[in-house]
Amino acid sequence: MTLRGKLNLPEFKVVFDGDNGKQYEGNTELEEKIINTLTHMAQISCEIAENDEKKAMDIFADIISMLYKLPMFVSYTPISEEESLKYIPTAFEYFFIYTVGRHVTDLSIDKNMSLEEIFKKLENFKYISLLRSLVRNYFSSIKDIYEALINTPADTRPGFNFTSLASHLQLTSLVSWLLQPHSIDLNYLRVASLLHDIGKLIDPRHHVTKAINILREVENNLESTNSCIKLDRVKDLVSSHHADFESIIQKADHLASSADRLTELVVKALDVVEGGKEVKECFNKSHEESYNCFDKLGKEKYEKASKEIYKFILSHVISEDIINNEEAKVFPFIPDRVEKNKRETQPGRLLGYIVYIDLPSIQNFITNFPKLRDMSFASMLVDFLVSVYSFMLLDTEFSKRTKSRLPAEALLSGYGGHSYIVIRKDIGNDSWDIKSIFKGIKLLENLDVKISVSVSDFAYDNYILNYNEVWDKIKEQFSERYLLDFNEEIYSVGLHRVCDNCGIRPASKLEEEFGEKLYLCKRCAEIRGLSSSKGFVSKVKSTYLLYIDNDVKKINPENAAKKLNINYTEYAMEFLAGYKKPEDTKYVSIVKADGNRGSIIFSASATFSDYVDKSFRLDYGVKKAFYDTLVELAKAETEDFPLTSRVLSGVLYLGGDDIAILLPSIIAIPFTVRLFEKAKELTGFTFKLGILSIKPDHPIQFAFQAVDELMEKSKIKPPKGAKDPSVYNKTSIACMVFSSTLASRAVVESEIKRYTDRKTPYLAVTNDIDKVKELLKVVNLYDFKNVIELYIKDDKKGVRDKMRDLEDAVGFAETTNGYTKALAYILRQIARGDRKEVLKKVVKDSESPLSGIPLYDYYFILKTFRVGVG
Repeated sequence: MTLRGKLNLPEFKVVFDGDNGKQYEGNTELEEKIINTLTHMAQISCEIAENDEKKAMDIFADIISMLYKLPMFVSYTPISEEESLKYIPTAFEYFFIYTVGRHVTDLSIDKNMSLEEIFKKLENFKYISLLRSLVRNYFSSIKDIYEALINTPADTRPGFNFTSLASHLQLTSLVSWLLQPHSIDLNYLRVASLLHDIGKLIDPRHHVTKAINILREVENNLESTNSCIKLDRVKDLVSSHHADFESIIQKADHLASSADRLTELVVKALDVVEGGKEVKECFNKSHEESYNCFDKLGKEKYEKASKEIYKFILSHVISEDIINNEEAKVFPFIPDRVEKNKRETQPGRLLGYIVYIDLPSIQNFITNFPKLRDMSFASMLVDFLVSVYSFMLLDTEFSKRTKSRLPAEALLSGYGGHSYIVIRKDIGNDSWDIKSIFKGIKLLENLDVKISVSVSDFAYDNYILNYNEVWDKIKEQFSERYLLDFNEEIYSVGLHRVCDNCGIRPASKLEEEFGEKLYLCKRCAEIRGLSSSKGFVSKVKSTYLLYIDNDVKKINPENAAKKLNINYTEYAMEFLAGYKKPEDTKYVSIVKADGNRGSIIFSASATFSDYVDKSFRLDYGVKKAFYDTLVELAKAETEDFPLTSRVLSGVLYLGGDDIAILLPSIIAIPFTVRLFEKAKELTGFTFKLGILSIKPDHPIQFAFQAVDELMEKSKIKPPKGAKDPSVYNKTSIACMVFSSTLASRAVVESEIKRYTDRKTPYLAVTNDIDKVKELLKVVNLYDFKNVIELYIKDDKKGVRDKMRDLEDAVGFAETTNGYTKALAYILRQIARGDRKEVLKKVVKDSESPLSGIPLYDYYFILKTFRVGVG
């Protein structure tokens, strides 16, 4: 077997083909999945295009592209394709609908079009159920193919192996499009670009032959069904992409490869890194001999060289600001110093720009709304505006000015309130021409938000900018976001009725809902009207598919909501808390998470593909961790899935390293611990987590500010002078329960200060997730079955028994003046009884019991279960 490994970041670890039981080379089952999936994609394309070969190839190219950006292609949980269900819960399903539908339906938009009109256009596409059937029928295959693509290096040689095959194929296709200005779209070129190296998954040494064999099998399948798609030209282009003559595919492949293979720096590195001489000998050998040489080199030397060369490359491409940041010291892949490196390549002919689209003050916008229904839709709308809507706007304008459309690959990234979209130079003369496309948009005026647009050169015919070069150009334009457009509304002098919803803007519309008259401002009226069928409502009404033990379980949260006999859109928080009857008293938990030091990780990218790899691997890993945890929960539940239904309905946002979920407090701690254990393993990122439990009638916008503060305070930071800062790069949890006090940012800050502003605090705030997991195991609440049993029985006594020792200790600490007295009381309790494991854990998990213990942390964690049973 060929020795090859992908250097994954930020964990800075080489994952070899064959590790963890996953071997791609020679994997005939994976090859069969690729053939069958491509066949079905082509057949769907023909059906949507009604056998128009040109349109079908256009659709086929965009659907294949989605295979390389799976987190944008599917929801965090697959949705049923049932015709009666028209609800679309995530922004990126709209993106999938648009990229496919535009080839057969007029989905163009203009600046005067309302949000409602845009959503209707997309939702009326008649083949939504067919697209969903692709995900449903091939969900397992698509996942396996994507995981193979992101875990296989585009080039197996150390120094080149930090970029995945998925990124390389996407970039090659994008470049092939950039190389065709003023031309109609020849999407068979894109299909060939997207598949030219697909054979590397199965046969890295003879990948061209393997790619041709795969395409031949797909072609045979298509011919047997009289498909409209023909692959002759695609096969010819793939077979010749290493030939002596230069084609567009070959040019695109070379340019994409040169962007990711920083050959000059790698050659320099081999002269200075330990063991570089041996690796250089392998580099200098011919094709087959080179593979054999690396095989003999062995895993240990291969991994060491991969790491050292990558670190050397970073020292020449990242800025000094990154290494001067104290937080960067937790990452072993970031070099200690940077070299001043002057680029020797002079850029040639400009091919395309990259557009960075950002929505400033995202959290202020989302938390502007006091109703969960509105907040849920506002959250989805942020991703829709910066990615889907912006792509549609640019694509519509581009198609007017040229003979072409934006390929799906052009959306490089799009979550967390910002996106990157690549656009060809023939869009206009300069960056201001592109920015003007985003001026005077009516729906933004109605929402009272502003989209910030920055533009940078991206690709030349001999050079593609790396991530830091692009980011430096984008940062220079950030001051423009503070410029006013002066499209102000003038109100008459005097008092105005204030909006009944946000309490800030002047009311301008009268709405009636649930028998109540509401005076709303333009923003709240717009969000309230659309949220009646989107956001939270669409999540509840959708039917989700969970693949459990070779069986597909259909879960429709609305079934659980109807059993409650209340209007779940008006009493959304009660439903999410896990109410079984209207008079219930259970609490709801808000879980908020953010990746630790994400800006440092992304800034320390050697190439743009390195950035895209980190971004997509993070997004996919978090969503896969959520899905896998959900499956574990569903397995432990009864057939009606009362808790699983609520978790699915309570996802506010789940993209990249930004996560916010509302769920029943009974399940909040074990679900969160399991989710982020998996997320770290799958992404290499660690996270800071805040978990806040409140009554369902608590003002939601204040609770979100509170949990945000809790999350920020949970982060574990290395102390000054730490010998090994990397050991402090951990996922951590801060937890609080509010029963009678209003939870807000200021109150959380005050509470933390009250408990920690002493030499010997009872509150740690920064709780290592591994220690929280151990605590759950001590009280038998890590296993979902045990937690579900408490929920089903509303077992208040069972939970009280588990936290009684902690309650006694907290009660004593509250009534005594001295920390040492409270600690002595705890130690006496431990000495007196055999079943004092929780108290032992409190003392054991302190860095030094004489300097503070996590007494209140563990009390709040167990109280989260207590308020979850009512």
